[in-house]
Amino acid sequence: MFQSSNNINYIGKPFVKWVGGKRQLLSVIEETLPKEILTKKAITYVEPFVGGGAMLFWMLNNFSTIKKAIINDINSDLTNAYIIVRDRVNDLISLLKDIETTYLSIEKEEKRKEFYLLQRERYNTKSLDELENAALFIFLNRTCFNGLYRVNSSGLFNVPFGKYSKVTICDKETLLSDSFLLQKVEILTGDFNQTIKYAKKDSFFYIDPPYKPLSKTSSFNSYSKETFDDVEQIRLKHFCDNLNDRNSLWILSNSDPKSNDDNNNFFDDLYSAYQIKRILAFRQVNSNAQKRGKLNELLISNSI
Repeated sequence: MFQSSNNINYIGKPFVKWVGGKRQLLSVIEETLPKEILTKKAITYVEPFVGGGAMLFWMLNNFSTIKKAIINDINSDLTNAYIIVRDRVNDLISLLKDIETTYLSIEKEEKRKEFYLLQRERYNTKSLDELENAALFIFLNRTCFNGLYRVNSSGLFNVPFGKYSKVTICDKETLLSDSFLLQKVEILTGDFNQTIKYAKKDSFFYIDPPYKPLSKTSSFNSYSKETFDDVEQIRLKHFCDNLNDRNSLWILSNSDPKSNDDNNNFFDDLYSAYQIKRILAFRQVNSNAQKRGKLNELLISNSI
């Protein structure tokens, strides 16, 4: 476990890149936060789909009233990395430094690619211990193409080499800060619905599921081998209803189908009982480069 110093101000931020990360939208989300959480003396903060954790670390940085936080994700490699950062950060830093030294000593790009592919193959054996698995998870995330995390139907990581001339594999300062903040965080692995047991009147849920694809070519939610289709989106809405019945506050993010089709009322109809706010976001992931850029996203809440 990481031991903190009373004289250091730890500012956490995501230690991995993640498609759909919320760092650029934090100021907009801040404007949408329920006013009630500003007046509560003790908050339980819950993220059923933690992803890269931009919102998590922002909340932990800015709300001293958060006495406990719970994060969950179906991606067990991701949640393992969070656990290792929380509980074994010094061991992780040591291993990442070794990997970084070896990688940066390789001058030719083709040889770096060979090293990357070898580590990807080792990672996909699923036979590594938790520490090495977390280290390779971070290494691959830092050196793969576009910082993507994508798996095939067998759950194997298949993102190609990134060809970066400069790369930081061991971000010691971020890892130490995140480890400090994660001391108050319970980390779960599995279906989002298991977090319902933390729903109470002093709980605030931020819900950021795999987004509904706007078209067949724009689909990217392969964070795990399990799919998140319309049936899952509807199941998630029932989860939000359950939160509402338990007097928990919540905000949910998702894509806006109306960005591609003005007549597509999927979320407008599904969440008609709640408040829906449209915001502008910039997204890079699209198979067609001309379709990357600003588009509407949704913030849905039971208290806007």
